[in-house]
Amino acid sequence: MNGRNPSTTDSNDTDDDAFPPYPALQQMESRPELQPLAQAREPYWQAPVIPASHAAYIPTWDWRWHRADTLAADDTPTTLASVNGPLDVLGRIRVAHSHLSRATPSHRPLAPRDVLPGYYRIARPTWAFEGTIVHPLGDSSRLETEALIWVAHPTLALLLELKEEGALGEVLIDDAYVAQAATDFSKWAANLRQRRVEILDAIERSATDAGRAAHLARFFAFEDGYAAALESIRTGEGTTMRRPDWTHAIYAEHAAAMWRRAWSWTYTGRPVVAMPCVDELVVLTADMGPVMSRPTPPFTIGHTLGALAPIEDGEDA
Repeated sequence: MNGRNPSTTDSNDTDDDAFPPYPALQQMESRPELQPLAQAREPYWQAPVIPASHAAYIPTWDWRWHRADTLAADDTPTTLASVNGPLDVLGRIRVAHSHLSRATPSHRPLAPRDVLPGYYRIARPTWAFEGTIVHPLGDSSRLETEALIWVAHPTLALLLELKEEGALGEVLIDDAYVAQAATDFSKWAANLRQRRVEILDAIERSATDAGRAAHLARFFAFEDGYAAALESIRTGEGTTMRRPDWTHAIYAEHAAAMWRRAWSWTYTGRPVVAMPCVDELVVLTADMGPVMSRPTPPFTIGHTLGALAPIEDGEDA
């Protein structure tokens, strides 16, 4: 590392170790103004890890439309990838400020607005639209072998939303661990978003290919640092905190947000061709123009956080 500030100086130094992962978590730990406070109080940084944390299921899928194999040769697909979805949801997710306690049956939620941060053990509800879109819980083999599964609260909120819409039957909640006191990462998220914008602006301002390459390396280091921060929060490695429920909530909210985008697309009458992973959605290229030109499209296309970006084979969004 040559010691020059890559935000102001073009550089030929683009070695993998030129830009170590951005210290996203250390920034939050060392700056109280970025921390998830509640009434000026710090959260329970190392709450007891309950069994539900070890058993938590985050929706995942690898799904194809039942008519995908019958498409004509000229029905070309477009793969849309989430632009750093976990960072997008970080600013709006509510998480536990306190430790998690077992909830009595009378305190288990009946509506999305009643869902508290934590974990809920549920039975897999019946889904009648498997041919149109993957089950909102995904298609993991765990759903076939486990009668009851622990999910993070954003997953339950999605299921209860679908129940209210009349798209899903009864949602059985067998057990729950929740926190009455909640907080959020809005200030940390805003700081990370600003840092991301600064790096992207530096890429756009680069006057040389070498400078652009250096700024791109810095951008990838930023994304690596944020991803590492979430894993450190989950495992407690390299940090003073350990809150797997926070990381699970962020991942679950991202999965729910991606599923909602696909669900919104189905309301256009155009097929979702595939959902190969939580980060990607495949539609027909010919449908993109008519759908996205509507007054209220199902989602945003672009490279801003929360948008979906078209990708080519082997290319990242």
